[in-house]
Amino acid sequence: MTMRDSGMRNDQTPHSIGALIVLCLTFFLVAMDNTIINVALPTFSRTLGASTSSLQWITDAYTTAFAGLIVVGGHLADRRGRRPTLQGALVTFTIGSLLAANATTTLVIIAGRAVMGIGAALAVPASLSMLVDVFETPKSRATAIAGWTASAGVGVAVGPLVGGALLTHFWWGSIFWFNAFVAISSLIISLPLLPKSKPTDDHHFDLLGVVLTVVALTSLVGAIIQAPTWGWTSFGFIALSLVAILAFIATWLHAQRDPNGVINWSLLLDKQFSITSIAMGATYFVIFGYLFLVTQYLQEFLGQSPFSAGIHFLPAAIAVVVASGIARVIEDKVAPRWIVATGLLVLAIALVEATTLRVDSGYGNALVTLILGGAGMGLVLTSGTDTVMATLERNETGTGAAINVATMEIGGALGVAIFGTIFNGRYKSGITHSLSQLLPHRFLDVASSSFGGGIVVAEKANHAILEVVKSSFVTGFHEAAISGIVVAIATAVIVFATLSGRAKDSGMAEAEVIDLNQMKKPLANETATSTDEEE
Repeated sequence: MTMRDSGMRNDQTPHSIGALIVLCLTFFLVAMDNTIINVALPTFSRTLGASTSSLQWITDAYTTAFAGLIVVGGHLADRRGRRPTLQGALVTFTIGSLLAANATTTLVIIAGRAVMGIGAALAVPASLSMLVDVFETPKSRATAIAGWTASAGVGVAVGPLVGGALLTHFWWGSIFWFNAFVAISSLIISLPLLPKSKPTDDHHFDLLGVVLTVVALTSLVGAIIQAPTWGWTSFGFIALSLVAILAFIATWLHAQRDPNGVINWSLLLDKQFSITSIAMGATYFVIFGYLFLVTQYLQEFLGQSPFSAGIHFLPAAIAVVVASGIARVIEDKVAPRWIVATGLLVLAIALVEATTLRVDSGYGNALVTLILGGAGMGLVLTSGTDTVMATLERNETGTGAAINVATMEIGGALGVAIFGTIFNGRYKSGITHSLSQLLPHRFLDVASSSFGGGIVVAEKANHAILEVVKSSFVTGFHEAAISGIVVAIATAVIVFATLSGRAKDSGMAEAEVIDLNQMKKPLANETATSTDEEE
């Protein structure tokens, strides 16, 4: 029996399929939690008296902890083992969910969300690197990555649907109980199905590198998140940005003395890794920036309930799954740069469609944009994840996956911040210019502060004011979408110009990877493995 045959056989065992289910459930949970919370924010405001600042931190505590600690999660997975790291992540996520579910104040909810973000930061790099452990051949690994990627797209899209359904029938804590249920289920399933993973030979844990990396990423993400509120030229934004820059410089200097530290900076010099990661970050920039606005469009502009809005997001989830499958089918014949660049261009086309939105538009415009956006996301993330993981040595898959996902999270945070800043600026300008002579000052302030505030004021005033509010929303939506179009097209050009033009060879390449993987194992383990296969 050849190595290639045995690798294919081992990749298709019931245990490997069960392990894939656990890994997909984990990524689904992490992705879903980015959006499930949004539909509950008005409820927190009504029942707990949460301020605007508190509502912002209920959302941002998760993102900040996730992005700030994810590289640490990858480092732990490589140094301490992927299975224990993943299972510890699920326990942490459950604790955070139960803390938030039983909270009586917004401060406790924020703390629970931060703990959940820590669990997510440990879970994602461990799950992706373990996927590479379980599915060693390029063909089976690519199929598994397509499923793993699709699970995230489905999680993002169905988050509002699940949240809306739970809030319709239960109290707000049910969304956190649902998270805990998924996490506990994944943990239980993982016990018999996830293979034991050995840590790398280097057991050194880079504590100083971890601290510097956490400071750098947390400061960077915090500055991006707060920029629309503080202002891009404010002291707070500039100070946090400087802290992030100095911490990144210190991390790089530290890495020169400790080559086995938390970040392998040489990865960033690999254009396949770095450019593909940037492309995936640009995808999150577009997707999360657009979701920030389209959620308001469905619920405030069209008047849909959270549950109804969630149902209307489903076409995006379906498009992600279909596009991930297409990317998997064609990637043996088409070079990654073609798939990734095409996905980015599809995202750009989606936002071009968004710029055709009018005051009298219905769901049709959003439907086309959601389908195209889901398709572009599926193409980029499936081919991009496979490309990134193929560049990594086995002992650095956790850290490499973490850097890649951190880039995506930073892209998503930037997307919300920039889309939000452009939209809010244009919306407020339109309201102030058109209604300053028609509304008392206190009502003008409410109407210009947010689109939701504008709807409330318009409902108490007259139809003409409602038209101005909606028109200002549409104009702000258009200008924000243009920023996404520019980012998507520019990134597509960079990808096409820099990434490899070669498609994967599903024959020899597959056999060669198996040979290399086998060569990396100690001789005794290789002999034992060969004996087991013969039996």
